Amino acid sequence: MFRQRSIWPVLLFLSAVSVACSSGGPSPQAVPPTATAGVQPTATLPPVSATHTPLAPTDAPTEPPLPTDTSTPTATATPTPKPRLPVTIRPRVTAAPLAVSYEVVEIKREQGEQATLMLKVNATGGGGGYRYYHDDVAQPGPLFKVTGICGKPFVHTIKVSAANGETVALPYHVGGVCPTPTP
Repeated sequence: MFRQRSIWPVLLFLSAVSVACSSGGPSPQAVPPTATAGVQPTATLPPVSATHTPLAPTDAPTEPPLPTDTSTPTATATPTPKPRLPVTIRPRVTAAPLAVSYEVVEIKREQGEQATLMLKVNATGGGGGYRYYHDDVAQPGPLFKVTGICGKPFVHTIKVSAANGETVALPYHVGGVCPTPTP
């Protein structure tokens, strides 16, 4: 309570100074600088009148009352709300894991006991962008031409890597049964 009483005189003084400054009296004008060396410019202030007393906060000018509207209210149209469109939330598309399989296209007998295996590699998932390898040797596409010997199995490894960084290695074992030669 004691603090509140000690602040009131300061607040009254500040409000009185504020009202006095905003009452529209002449404002101080600065003297234009002169070219005289060593002389500092000074400001000229208007004389203070001895009869001038600051206004108390209750003596502040009041604003005129606002005019009252005596007309009868008219009906206004209320805007109709716009229909809201349904929002479809789509889940983020994620690729399925990389899966690799193969199928034997054909086995051909070559000269003598030589054989050629045509192998087709099927890759799905993993984001596409497949790179094919046969026994760690890069291949141009999913169709492999593997040489071997008739009667001996083809035992190798297929490796496929996808654009998302996944890699799958798949060993295969295909019997080396060659068709009988035709006379």
